[in-house]
Amino acid sequence: MHHIDIVGLGPGSPGQMTLETFALLKDSSPNFFRTTIHPVMDFICQEAITYQSFDCYYEQEDSFEAVYDQIVTTLIEAARTNEKLVYAVPGNPLFGEKTVEKLIVAAKAAGISYRIYPGVSFVDVTLNSLETDPINGLKIIDAFDVFKNPPDPRIGTLVTQVYDQHMASELKLQLMEIYDPEKKVVLLINSGIPGAEKTLEVYLYELDRVDDINHLTSLFIPAEIDVYQGFQGTIELMKALRADDGCSWDRSQTHESLRSYLLEESYEVLEAIDNQDWDNLAEELGDVLFQIVFHAEIASEAGRFNVNQVISGINEKMIRRHPHVFIDKASFNPDQVETNWDAIKRLEKGEVNTTQESGLSSEMKKIPKALPALMEAVKVQKKAAKVGFDWLEATAALEKIDEETHELRAAMEENDPQKIAEELGDLLFSVVNVSRLLKLQPELVLRKATEKFIDRFEKMEKVASQENKLLNEYTFEELNEVWNRSKGL
Repeated sequence: MHHIDIVGLGPGSPGQMTLETFALLKDSSPNFFRTTIHPVMDFICQEAITYQSFDCYYEQEDSFEAVYDQIVTTLIEAARTNEKLVYAVPGNPLFGEKTVEKLIVAAKAAGISYRIYPGVSFVDVTLNSLETDPINGLKIIDAFDVFKNPPDPRIGTLVTQVYDQHMASELKLQLMEIYDPEKKVVLLINSGIPGAEKTLEVYLYELDRVDDINHLTSLFIPAEIDVYQGFQGTIELMKALRADDGCSWDRSQTHESLRSYLLEESYEVLEAIDNQDWDNLAEELGDVLFQIVFHAEIASEAGRFNVNQVISGINEKMIRRHPHVFIDKASFNPDQVETNWDAIKRLEKGEVNTTQESGLSSEMKKIPKALPALMEAVKVQKKAAKVGFDWLEATAALEKIDEETHELRAAMEENDPQKIAEELGDLLFSVVNVSRLLKLQPELVLRKATEKFIDRFEKMEKVASQENKLLNEYTFEELNEVWNRSKGL
């Protein structure tokens, strides 16, 4: 039966190579080395150990993935023509070795047996340099995967494959989204190589300014000593507030009592956006996030759901509703994205009625009544537009305002309160239509108009003050004159 022995060369010094590995490399079976760029290679040559290297593949292929696939293909072909062979990789075969992962899968598929011989890994010598016990918590991340697998600030993190200054620069930018730029981190260079080891403590923002970075470089990020770090810290903080010995106000809150706070925080987010106050926006988004965590904790205590279900639920929903991104990118059609979104949404809700008319009216009825009326009107109009029931342009819709104004005037002449309210509602609905067709959000437009009115009213008060009068001392005509004068201030 054909067989592959997979061995680790250790992190650097020949003394860190196991006797098992040395014996296998010295026997008569052919040896294949993933790379010869490794400190142990001088010792390998001194021992007259013969081998074939895959270094040339790194020059031939366009990506690391292609290199790994080519290495595995060559090893499987070689295993079919040899009863036994040895594949040697730096460190420990199961620590950050993508080729070993791929080789295991390929060997199983080809019916080729294999055995993995553990070796000393870079983690062992790195922790030795740090004089750190991993039992206190350690997360190991490949520098290539930091975006998808970010560190947890509450535990120490070891980042591998910081192989040059360019990688250090990319890594620094990602880490500064999680940590303070002035956090002290530790670069570990040539760990396990006697006489060449370097341990450098630097500020995070200096990470890519270290000239000594090479392919044997790792980064250690110490754990944050303060409690309640990161998103998990927010969850733990919420639990502390709701605990028996926590805050009496927080403990007394319910989903219902928090409704007004969520609305208030959301409007403060909108105000920060309108003011382009980005520091304040960050703070207000945090307030909204805290409300979400608050509701999730209340639900968790009642056994309804928890924050992890909230997060996994939105992740799954976004993947379902973006098949053109996560499932079939080739079918991407920008014009169909919104249509597909609505179709998928109806399937999720179990709506089997396929007639557009009844389906859309049902959707209109499900628009949350807690929305401000102007926003609700916009959503209803957008749904009607999906079947072509819409003005072609804002100018055409503007004529509807004139029509509704005339009808309101007639209702006022009749002095019919019910008819007046109905026609006034129609007029407001028409104004929303014009705003929507102009691609303006009426809720925000009205808010700005109100702010402008307040600003002008303040100027009117200043004019009155200059004249040593109060506004209620003016006639209506005089107030209009002061209003017009305030526009120029």
